[in-house]
Amino acid sequence: MNYFGCLKGEKLNELSSEQRLKLFKTKKLFVTTRVLNLPSNTPINLLDANNFKVRLEPSKELLDTYYKFLIHTYQEYINNVFISFFHQFNNQIIGLKKKEAKMVGRVLYVSIINNKTSPNFDFVHMLENANGIPKLENTPKLELYYVKRDALKQRVISEYSKGLDEFLLGNSNHFDLKIKDDVAIFKEIIQFEGELKIIMSLNDEYQFEKNKTIQSPIIDNTNIEKPNLSVNSKAFKNKIPTEEEMDAYLMKHVFSEKK
Repeated sequence: MNYFGCLKGEKLNELSSEQRLKLFKTKKLFVTTRVLNLPSNTPINLLDANNFKVRLEPSKELLDTYYKFLIHTYQEYINNVFISFFHQFNNQIIGLKKKEAKMVGRVLYVSIINNKTSPNFDFVHMLENANGIPKLENTPKLELYYVKRDALKQRVISEYSKGLDEFLLGNSNHFDLKIKDDVAIFKEIIQFEGELKIIMSLNDEYQFEKNKTIQSPIIDNTNIEKPNLSVNSKAFKNKIPTEEEMDAYLMKHVFSEKK
């Protein structure tokens, strides 16, 4: 289904919240889901229908399509985050052997996966080896990014519902540069997707983590070779170590091993 402009002509701004949701349900844009109520410190009966509440949520197809639209719309700015980072990174590793460059890359990789834009949760797996000895494995950070991406698909609608309305009305002009800067969730998505591209590239080059659930990034690389970006851009918001700081790190952790 082509969701963009599918409600063209509808006067969504004149509808109440209830009328809006009713229309979305009629058009099969939203679907009914059953959600479990979780009282604190109280046993619950999963067979009791009274322990569930019903609510309307965007369909998975709508979530995916709207998110892809946003990524396509702001792809240039996502690319700018990526390019700004690697312009600085490539300058940092000039003259280094791959093992040395990998250590620099790891410092920056860990910095990104632990910053405020990264997933702020972890999944762990309790395992046993052939001898019954227990061990704990953390889910690779890259896989957590895909989980957070799914959450962002929900949040971008709940935190800025007008955006979804304009998308369904077919008003692409609504998503101009000013809106990008004014809507916090749009800025978060741009930074998140840019950083995801960065860590995917670093991990592909240096194999920091095994990524068991590789997904194709939601990107459009057609403009990657012609970025509208100066080398002094501040698109990448995380602080990259200065040359002095990186030289000090290399002297302590890389070159000292050669003594």
